Order: sequence, then structure tokens, then C-alpha cells
Amino acid sequence: MKKKKKLFMVLVMVIAIIALIWGLEQGTRLLLASQLQLDTIEVHGCQRTTPQQIIAAASVSRETPLFDLDLKQISQRVEVLPWVRSCMVRRVLPDKLALHIIERNPLALIRLDKLYYLDEDGTPFKEPSLGEPLDYPIVTGWEGQQWQRGEHKDLIAEALWLVRETNNHPYLSRDGVSEIHFHEIGDITIFMMKGGTMIHMHRGDDMELKIRRLEEVWKRMAEKPLPVQYILYESPDRIVVGLARRG
Repeated sequence: MKKKKKLFMVLVMVIAIIALIWGLEQGTRLLLASQLQLDTIEVHGCQRTTPQQIIAAASVSRETPLFDLDLKQISQRVEVLPWVRSCMVRRVLPDKLALHIIERNPLALIRLDKLYYLDEDGTPFKEPSLGEPLDYPIVTGWEGQQWQRGEHKDLIAEALWLVRETNNHPYLSRDGVSEIHFHEIGDITIFMMKGGTMIHMHRGDDMELKIRRLEEVWKRMAEKPLPVQYILYESPDRIVVGLARRG
């Protein structure tokens, strides 16, 4: 009986010591958290946005205890800005908050109900503002339609692929793509930037082969040079080249 009582007392003491240590640890954390107040906000990665815009969107008050800040909510508030793809937020003890920004990279414009930038994922994300660049290829075919997330995703991805692929071919890239127009019947018309040459072809069916064949045609045109007005791509073996009238 005495042995059981002694064991019980030892168990009570161990529990009491653990509770005391836990209480001291929690008290220390609370005291430390109250002392570590926000003083500085650092912003990294801005190019098209400004640190002031990021800080305003973060909506964080200085002198707020660092450990009271909800980092996920801060990130979500900043990511509402149209140019911001993602925002990583972290605490830097003793008094800083660091915001690391990754911005969207526009690859083209798209004409819907309005004109929008298209990012690398094919997402329309912003109307160009006064003074912002407009020297991007434009994707058309859905004028007047409002953007619905995921709509025309495959076609937009194809348009961006065409832009990238033409830029990877030396002769096609000299002229550059001005516009890619999608027709309801499944055809594509590409307008080149230099000279306004029109290229008309069907979608699908080995687009990589079509670009390679067009590169060959463009190389021959560069060697002449020929005043090409339009190109009708009917098949890899039949490409009709229409010349503009001289004089």
C-alpha cells in the first residue's frame, strides 16, 4: 500500500513539473509575441507594380504583434492585384515582414468584351492602362464575349504556342505575329506584323509540321524577296502563295 502511495505521489509531482514547464513556455511565448511588433515591411520582386501598391494591398498596421499576423490572408489580399501572380509572406524577427512577389508575364493580348493582357497560362488578367505597352500579338475571334474562367482554354493555349513557336524560327520571327484569329469553322488566320502577310490554315493535324513548312516558305521568300500578300496552307505538300501586285 505504501509503495502504491509513493508511486502515486511521484506521478503527481511529474505531472506538476510538466504543467509548470508548459505554463512557463506558453507564458514566455505570449510575452515574446507581445514584444515582437511589426516595424518594417520589405517588398521584393516588383517590376510592374510598386512596393507602395503591394503594402497598401497587404493592409497591415505597423506595431501589430508579428505572431498575430495571418500570413495567408495577407498573401491573398496582395494576390488580388492584377499584375501579381503569387505573393509569399514570411516573418523576419524581430520586427520585419517580407513579401516576395512573382508578377505575371504578358505574352499576348486578347479581344473579348474588352482588350486584356494574356499571361503565360492563357488567363486574361488585366485591361491595359494608359501608358502600358501594347506591342504584343493579339488573339481574336470572340469579340463582345465576357471572360468565363476556363472558356476557350485550349484555343488560347494553341494561340500562345503559335506565338512561342514562330519566335523560335529565325525567318518567321523576323516578321513576328501581329494577330491570331480563330474562326468558328475551326480555321486559323495569322497576320504577320511586318508586311501584314495573311496565313490561313486548319487547326490541329500536326501544327509543328505546319510551322516548319511555313518556315521553309518564309526562308524562300527572304531569299527573293517576294511581296507576299497571303499564304493558304492546304496541306504540307500544297501551300498557295499569293503575291501582291507591284506598282
